[in-house]
Amino acid sequence: MNIEGLDSEFERGISLFNRREFYKCHDSIEDVWLQESSDRQAFLQGLIQAAVAFHHYQNNKWGAARSMLKLALNNLSSYPPKFEKFDLFNLVKSLTAWKNALDVALQKSPRPNQIDLVYPTIKHLDGTEKRYTRDNIDSKLENREYS
Repeated sequence: MNIEGLDSEFERGISLFNRREFYKCHDSIEDVWLQESSDRQAFLQGLIQAAVAFHHYQNNKWGAARSMLKLALNNLSSYPPKFEKFDLFNLVKSLTAWKNALDVALQKSPRPNQIDLVYPTIKHLDGTEKRYTRDNIDSKLENREYS
């Protein structure tokens, strides 16, 4: 995949995250991460870990969600509050709130009901966001070649 294709796949992953399609987000950003060899690798890994955390949360695997959020925060916290074109400050703040809420909920009950927080979003600093339709995303993901 060329640079332009990687950028498109990355933006698709961001859009999927923001639409709470965390499993597909993970797949999309992981494709980029696997081809990355720069200091951006931990950033991409942190986004993947955050997506996996919320996928676990959606499937009532709260302990796994908390563990993945801890890993995501460890990776993302090493970057500046504004990294590339993204607002990492508010993303890290939201992920921290979710991890803390999961800590409290799991201390109170081994099977808590839900966390009363809004899912985080990954925001562009300029306020723009590339939009992908569900059909566009699904067809792109289904037509990928796996080795």
